[in-house]
Amino acid sequence: MKPHPPDMTIGFPRESGAERRTICTPALACALIQAGFDIVAEPGIGEGTFIDDDAYLAAKVRLASPEEVWAAPLVLRYKSPDPADLSRLSAGQHIGALFHAEGDADLMAALQATGVTAWSYEFFAENDRFPLGRPGGQIAGIQAVLAGAHALQHPAGRGVLLARVDGAAPANVVVIGSGNVGAAAARTAAALGTQVVVLCASQASQNAYEQIAPAGVRVMVNSRARLLECLKDADLVIGAILISTFDTPPMITDADLEMMRTGAVIVDATCGYGPGYLPTCGPLQQPGDAPRLVGGILHVKVDVWPALVPLTATDAYTANAAPYLVRLARTARLGDDDPAVQSALIAHDGTLTHPVLIQHAQFYGMQP
Repeated sequence: MKPHPPDMTIGFPRESGAERRTICTPALACALIQAGFDIVAEPGIGEGTFIDDDAYLAAKVRLASPEEVWAAPLVLRYKSPDPADLSRLSAGQHIGALFHAEGDADLMAALQATGVTAWSYEFFAENDRFPLGRPGGQIAGIQAVLAGAHALQHPAGRGVLLARVDGAAPANVVVIGSGNVGAAAARTAAALGTQVVVLCASQASQNAYEQIAPAGVRVMVNSRARLLECLKDADLVIGAILISTFDTPPMITDADLEMMRTGAVIVDATCGYGPGYLPTCGPLQQPGDAPRLVGGILHVKVDVWPALVPLTATDAYTANAAPYLVRLARTARLGDDDPAVQSALIAHDGTLTHPVLIQHAQFYGMQP
């Protein structure tokens, strides 16, 4: 007797709340359908990015009720579902999303309670890179520079235009980190005509980044002494590293602010959980909030930059993610042995599996 073939249905529910982005575009649906999967989505899933239902129907997407979509063996989302949404799932189902669950004890508990197998795109690692973080990181890096440019024009700011003007000295920008976020920030700042310094985590990361660094950008390995020297002349500092967690030692302290130029700006572009490496930035801010003034230095800490440009984010993210989501679907439904996909596994059968989530669960006093 032949084994029963696996159910190849992938469900795409609408996003929660005011979220306008979607992971389900007609182009992504076509890529998954060509790989042998059946796609079912909620009507109106593309409304936030001006994609009407007819475009999905033309791409052979079946539109169905939320109940049917959430019942698919594999459910894919852009952002993490609310903990309450996860109650729609049960053990044996798979779900993929940008969870960022490590900062949310309720979400981690919901993942455990449902017993689902969950994959978080931001942890997808291949060749020492996080490819599914590339579009969001690029957007965050660009917007961090734009936010810094705006903050410099605040009444308490330095009054420096973050673009070259004949007869005026160029602004000085320091970018801490050379990954997706840092590289985009440095490229944007350099294009505006500023003097840019990029501080890398290691000699290896410096060597790698120098291959793509814009002309004129100075690249150095970060050290305490080198950072302090850069801070003295900085008009804008962009924090763009991925170690902002509960147990990360501070990189810039209150005492360090005293040596900076009055009215300079620090933008935490990667945020994270806990005080992290830029504790003077304080708690998260909302888009449109005034910069936080600490020790004469303006601080900006916003973690939703890509959500502010949902059309750009959806186009960029889905174009980049399509081949990886095909691989995730094949792993979830066909059992492919794909180490890169397995690196994104965060929960299975009521247990948290990713080291980052395990660390944070223990911080919350949870049993992983």
